[in-house]
Formats: sequence, structure tokens, C-alpha cells
Amino acid sequence: MTMEETLFNSKGEPIAYISGDMNKTIYLWDGHPVAYLYSYHIYGFNGLHLGWLINGIVYDSGGNRIGFTSNTCPVAGYEEPAKGKQYPVDKIGPRYEAPPLPDLGFNYSHQKILRNF
Repeated sequence: MTMEETLFNSKGEPIAYISGDMNKTIYLWDGHPVAYLYSYHIYGFNGLHLGWLINGIVYDSGGNRIGFTSNTCPVAGYEEPAKGKQYPVDKIGPRYEAPPLPDLGFNYSHQKILRNF
């Protein structure tokens, strides 16, 4: 992963980006931090496991594709908007144990990429 990595939805719309900071914080374009990466797991700051980032694809709890990096997006990505000033990260709570990795599918998730963040 490069210094910062954009996350797109299945329509190619830029939804968020992963920063290059130590926690690999996931920010919305307005600068609000919403989650972070721990290995290939995505966690909320409340410690809840939200999904997985594997080979440039974000998977939801059911193993469906919910987000993509520029290299894995199934359509051409839209231009990225300007990034807002990054807000401070909330206190990171203890992580709950991650659920078992489900069978990863090719279907799109019915959730919005940031609904759980």
C-alpha cells in the first residue's frame, strides 16, 4: 500500500482514504477519522471489528465486496475530492476478537461502505 490509499465503492466513487500514519487510520474526505487497519482487519475506534482489507478489496462481515482500492475497483474511479484537514483520532478502545474470516465472495455488499464505520 502506498502512503495514502483511496477507497472506492462499486460505482467508482471515492468514499474514504487510508492514511499513511502508524495506525493506518481511515478518514472520510472531510477529515473525520472513522476506523483503522490492524493487519488486514478493519476496526472501529470502539474496538468492534468491521471487515477486512485483503488484496485491495474491502469485505464486509458476510464476505461480500464493499470497497476497493484504485487497483481493484471494478470500474474507472471518479476524481478524488480535496481532502479536509484531518481531525484528531479518538481514543482507540481495546479490540474485540475478530470473527472467523468468512468465505470471500464476488458479490457486492448491500451495505454502504461507511455505514458501519
